[in-house]
Amino acid sequence: MPINKATIMPRGQTLGHVSLLPENDRWNETRAQLLAQMDVSMGGRVAEELIFGTDHITTGASSDFDNATKIAKRMVTKFGMSEKLGVMTYSDTGKLSPETQSAIEQEIRILLRESYERAKHILKTHAKEHKNLAEALLTYETLDAKEIQIVLEGKKLEVR
Repeated sequence: MPINKATIMPRGQTLGHVSLLPENDRWNETRAQLLAQMDVSMGGRVAEELIFGTDHITTGASSDFDNATKIAKRMVTKFGMSEKLGVMTYSDTGKLSPETQSAIEQEIRILLRESYERAKHILKTHAKEHKNLAEALLTYETLDAKEIQIVLEGKKLEVR
């Protein structure tokens, strides 16, 4: 899903926000789309780690982790997207055997760890674009999709 808007303006309990818009009205999402949503959710913490170091990460990504965990859990328990657990659903996980519960948790952890590593690779690979985007957000506080694209292309934004 493309980014609709990014802001560093605090809203509620968040200190910033990235909103995504579906490209079309969709009833179904692919595995790749779900993984990409998880990767976006991991981006804030990864950025903190890369910029400030692991000793200076904050609690700011907690709601992003909640979102990524919910996606991973649905992939494993509702959508049959786990090779290990197969193409079946697990509706009431509290009634499952401890072994099955453990397998579900392990699959969720794997998806989350892989997503975190993908986000880290993306931000490291695109460090220049990341820096330019951060500087633009510090200047303008909120960027829409068109402005984000301009910054990512290495162009300067017109003064608002």
